[in-house]
Amino acid sequence: MPRNVTFWRLLAASLTASLLVGAAAARAQADAVNYVVQPGDTLIGLGETLLADPARWPTVQRINAVADPYRIPIGRQLRIPVSLLRKVPRQARVVHASGGASANGEQVSVDQTVAEGARLTTPAKSFMTLELPDGSRLTLQPQSDVRIDALHGFMGSDDIQRATFDVRQGRIETDVKPQGGPAARYRIHTPTAIIGVRGTSFRVASDTAQTRAEMRSGTVAVRGVDARRDIALKEGFGLVARVGQPVDAPVPLLAPPDLAGMRTLYERPVMRLQLAPVAGAVGYRGQIAEDAAFTRIVAEAAAAVPDLKVAGLADGDYYLRVRAIDSRGLEGRDGDLPVRLKARPEPPFINAPRPDGKAAAGTVKFAWAQADEAACYRFEVARDLAFSDLVVRNEALSDNATEVALEAGQYHWRLASTRADGDRGPWGDPVGLTVRPPMAEVPPPAFDDDNMLFAWGGEPGQRFDYQLAGDARFEHIVASGTVDAPELVLPKPAAGAYFLRIRAIDPDGFVGGFSAPQQVIVPAQLPVWMLLAPLLILL
Repeated sequence: MPRNVTFWRLLAASLTASLLVGAAAARAQADAVNYVVQPGDTLIGLGETLLADPARWPTVQRINAVADPYRIPIGRQLRIPVSLLRKVPRQARVVHASGGASANGEQVSVDQTVAEGARLTTPAKSFMTLELPDGSRLTLQPQSDVRIDALHGFMGSDDIQRATFDVRQGRIETDVKPQGGPAARYRIHTPTAIIGVRGTSFRVASDTAQTRAEMRSGTVAVRGVDARRDIALKEGFGLVARVGQPVDAPVPLLAPPDLAGMRTLYERPVMRLQLAPVAGAVGYRGQIAEDAAFTRIVAEAAAAVPDLKVAGLADGDYYLRVRAIDSRGLEGRDGDLPVRLKARPEPPFINAPRPDGKAAAGTVKFAWAQADEAACYRFEVARDLAFSDLVVRNEALSDNATEVALEAGQYHWRLASTRADGDRGPWGDPVGLTVRPPMAEVPPPAFDDDNMLFAWGGEPGQRFDYQLAGDARFEHIVASGTVDAPELVLPKPAAGAYFLRIRAIDPDGFVGGFSAPQQVIVPAQLPVWMLLAPLLILL
């Protein structure tokens, strides 16, 4: 081989090695702290107070080109690689806990601290949010199991910390403060992936078979457990890492549900969140929090359709966060909305008339159950469902019943409870009511030798009760019964005055009121010779 070729290859190899060493040194320098020399400081003394291995002080001398380790100018800055510094244990503070969240098997409370090695668990319907010393936050979702593998800082620096979380199963959401240096100081380990974070907001869901990661903002580096290179997961993208397989390529997250037409006031204890469908979604998740940052999540719901239900919350102001879920199980971008729950005091249960029931025209009695917390009730009857055409309004009924005179027609009525302090609850659901007209008067009967025939108007499918009495008060009933058509044939009774009344029975079983009593005069039947008497007189 010619000498000049060998020379150039050796030179290239030397330059490559120098560049690699230089890059490594640059990284080490970048991930370092700046220590300001104080009076009396020596490198040997700093090695004793700051370094994990005090004997490594010559490395600090070499990096900073210090001529005399015993005499260092006061105020000079020394760059010390983090890898040389002594670890300082740090603690995370619990800023929210609910539903039996625990650390090391003991239930946690707000402001409690947890340290490196702690095992955190959240059962169903439970949440826990931790705040790290640098302000970063991690929220465990229901049914999560997370261990704090590392949580420490370094001597000589209040700004740099290491935090590593082993997500054995479950879901977490994180908001990590921006961090300097080339190395990720905040890491998430799962059974199928390692995620390095340098300042971002993201979600991770994991079990023994796969890990799903979704970026809300920023970028993280994701590496499969057996992989050799990182995958950059950027804002608005997600990926899946499965056991024994290469990490999937990132894919765009689904768009957030459109909340433009979403209601913000909920007046029932079960909040029904009806979302606009999202293209490509196979499911939806909603969360309710007490704060806009979603540090204090108090409830969540998931469903295969854009119709979520949340129960068990006290009245108050909340924040709603909803997102769509794709076929990979990746949860999409967030849609946030402030909402209010005002469902109490609850309206009473209705007794009568029954929903969509009927009543006879005249005095209609309304009755309802005694509602918890109610000192009095609001009551309205209207001709329209919007309650703009009011017939009756009463703002403070002390009893749980009232009577209203109503003509025949279609109505709607509703109730609401009011506490003793004047706090008004929401209106109950409007209830439809049909007020039936009274039976028309029965026309006079037709008579034949043995019977009398009555006929009146009716509706298809109706049956009719009848009563024939010898008095207007119907205390002495002569005949009664039910017929299937609006006509009645009765044997002719003895001559005299009688009273007849009719009431209709609708096909749905509603029994109307009796018609006004109709007087019926049954004439006396004269003997034949009396009918011939005028002719005899003429003769």
